[in-house]
Amino acid sequence: MSTARLESVPRVGLSRLPIRFLVPAAVSAAFAALLALVWGDPIPSWWNFRIGPWIDSVENWIILHRGTHWLFRYLFDPLSRWLHNLVQWDLNLLHFLTWPGLLTLVVVVAARVSGIRAAVTAGVAVFVIGGLGVWEPAMITVALILVSVAVAIALGLPLGILSARRPAFERRTRVVLDAMQVMPAFCYLLPCVLLFDIGYPPAVVATVIFALPAAIRLTLHGLRGVPDQLVEVGTANGATARQSLWKIQLPVARPALLLGVNQTINLALGIVVIAALVGAEGLGQEVLAGLQHLDVGQAFDAGLAIVAVAIVLDRLTAGRSRRAARAFRRDRTPRRARVELVVGLAAVAVAVVAGKLWSSGVFPTSINFSVHDPVNHAVDWCRNHLRNGVPIIGGTGSISDFTVLHLLDPIRSFLTNLPWWGVVSGVTALAWATAGRRVAAVCAVALVVVAGLHATGSASGSIWVDTMDTLSQVLVAVVIAMAIALPVGIIAGRSERFFAAIRPLLDAAQVMPAFVYLVPVIGLFNVGRVPGVIASVVYALPPGIRLTALGIREVPAETIEAARSTGATNRQILTKVQLPLALRSIMLGLNQTILMVLSVVIIAGLVGGGALGVDVVYGLTKSELGLGVEAGVAIVALAVVLDRMTQGWAAGIRGVGGRAEIPRTIRASRSKILEMETA
Repeated sequence: MSTARLESVPRVGLSRLPIRFLVPAAVSAAFAALLALVWGDPIPSWWNFRIGPWIDSVENWIILHRGTHWLFRYLFDPLSRWLHNLVQWDLNLLHFLTWPGLLTLVVVVAARVSGIRAAVTAGVAVFVIGGLGVWEPAMITVALILVSVAVAIALGLPLGILSARRPAFERRTRVVLDAMQVMPAFCYLLPCVLLFDIGYPPAVVATVIFALPAAIRLTLHGLRGVPDQLVEVGTANGATARQSLWKIQLPVARPALLLGVNQTINLALGIVVIAALVGAEGLGQEVLAGLQHLDVGQAFDAGLAIVAVAIVLDRLTAGRSRRAARAFRRDRTPRRARVELVVGLAAVAVAVVAGKLWSSGVFPTSINFSVHDPVNHAVDWCRNHLRNGVPIIGGTGSISDFTVLHLLDPIRSFLTNLPWWGVVSGVTALAWATAGRRVAAVCAVALVVVAGLHATGSASGSIWVDTMDTLSQVLVAVVIAMAIALPVGIIAGRSERFFAAIRPLLDAAQVMPAFVYLVPVIGLFNVGRVPGVIASVVYALPPGIRLTALGIREVPAETIEAARSTGATNRQILTKVQLPLALRSIMLGLNQTILMVLSVVIIAGLVGGGALGVDVVYGLTKSELGLGVEAGVAIVALAVVLDRMTQGWAAGIRGVGGRAEIPRTIRASRSKILEMETA
């Protein structure tokens, strides 16, 4: 077979591109003319939602009436005390178990839930936490996570069930869940501090809000995945709706429900660490102290402990694969299960008693393998030898200057110098042409809302300018992240050995809190926007790599074999078959990369990143909640624009996995291969 046919991939819709772009451009130009005529440039002062002053007045009212008003005496204060007591009770239980008892309990539970290998991994992770010298902060973090996840699951499970059984309820709550997911974690802390003061309660409430959408949506996903035939059989046998739910739907949806618990824990771990900014103790406070004092070793120790906590919780909730679980249940008789339970409980009891007798349950300081000093020495060496670099190539300082002068500054100047109505109309036209009219309308409304924010005390004196500054940082970081994620993801998708080698690095990068990355980056680069961009690139790489690799792996084997039978080379298979079929997954990776970059660029306000990040941090730490909330609204609006546009691009890819992207000769060869396999 000749390879000439492989090159002639049909170009879908190229002749319609001028018409596709002409109508949105014309409508957007008319929209821009209307905005310029009515509002002009700069943004008129009368177009002001006055959110900041209203929030400031609410804050002042709360300060004056916190001790007397019934809303606090009978609602928020009792709820705050209840949450504080829950965390304290969990912490007391962890202290009662002592470190040998907790180690034994983790190993026993992980062995029953996920197998011997997972039990060994979880046990080593617990031992690492103590050896790093952060046992007490880690227990506080674990207590916060246990309470937060329990509350999130208690709320998410019934709401997910209600969403599955009431489609109208799911449609009404979808927008709220979308906003909860795209809003950076910092923004949750502002109202939580306002209502619950500082300490454990605002950390728990913010964590529940952040993790709740995953619990609801994965419950909904699991229940919708139950085959209709099973429900119909139960109904035919006289099962009521309640019996069908508890006896059929929930048991069948158990894998998705367990995945929801696992994802809720991972999300809760990330926000609990950030909650150190509102006085919640734990590992987050250790990381924050390292960031404030530029002590990379301290932050790195706490970061490793966070990874260890994530590994333990993952092994306790992930469970076996379906095949291993069936074999496990088949090999275990009821008598053997009872014996294992009794032996496990006895082992935990013996370990608790031994822990009480040995060092009163405190992890021995003689077992210490902290990396504090080696990491600091390595950072000092890098700072001394890499910041200035060699005369010809330059160092990290030169890279920082180049990024600022040739990437960040030009894009920021371009966006901020454009009339605000020009930015709104341009984004609207792009969204309409690439994602549809509905997405364009959402983007236009979101940007017009940003234009109506006039908080005083912002980084540049204008929320709109700060939003454009943040957008410039996001665009640069996303381009760099995707430039790295695409080739690495392609290699990982085509090489099982390479993917297995980088998987631990991807797992560690995902569970490490976002602002942990800021500490080593500051040591290598100048303080400012560049550390935030680089840290956001590192933080956003895992989803881009994983989803690119997933898309490559999901290409059917018979399609690749058919392409190879036509004489296609490996390069042609990649560019003409695998990448077109993986495009939807790659676009989803782009969407997740943008959202993760946005969250870290905001956190970079702690290290001089400027823009909306500084506004949020200043509002949180200086009691300027009005400024912080207006910056949070701008962040949500920007996130909605970027999220809806990329989702629209992914949804607009027609024929992915179908016939349009596959050359005719490959489709014919694939059909023959399938016929032979069927025969």
